[in-house]
Amino acid sequence: MTNTLSGSCLCGEIAFEIENQFDNFYFCSCAQCRQITGSAFASNLFAKTTGFRWTKGEEKVKRFKLPNRDIAKTFCPNCGSGVPKISADGQSVMVPAGALNGEPQMPLPKRIFQRERPNWATYYEAYDAFERFPLR
Repeated sequence: MTNTLSGSCLCGEIAFEIENQFDNFYFCSCAQCRQITGSAFASNLFAKTTGFRWTKGEEKVKRFKLPNRDIAKTFCPNCGSGVPKISADGQSVMVPAGALNGEPQMPLPKRIFQRERPNWATYYEAYDAFERFPLR
C-alpha cells in the first residue's frame, strides 16, 4: 500500500493499516451509535477492504452484534477501543475515525440520523472550548 495510515486500539494490542482513500465519512447520531460509542455521534469512515490489512492482533478482535438490528461493534477486549469492522460480504470496512493515527483524506462528512441527535449535542460548536481541563 502506498499512501497509507496506521491505526490501533488505545492499548496497542490491535493494529491495522489502510489506504488513505475513503468512500464515505458519516457522523451518525442514531440512538444505537450514541450508546455504542458513549458519545453524541459515531465518526466512521468507509473504504474497500482491498486497501486494508490487520498488522497486529486480528485474532483478538471481539464483535458485539445487536440482535434484530443491522448494528455491530468490533473492539479490543483489553481496552475496549473500537476497531475496524469488515462488512458481512467482505467488500468494505468501517473504520472508527478516532482509531487512526493520522489525518485521513476524506470525502465531505455527512451527518446522519440527525432527528435522533440529543439536544445537548445540538449546539456543540457554540460551547466554550479549552485546550485542556479548564481551571475552576
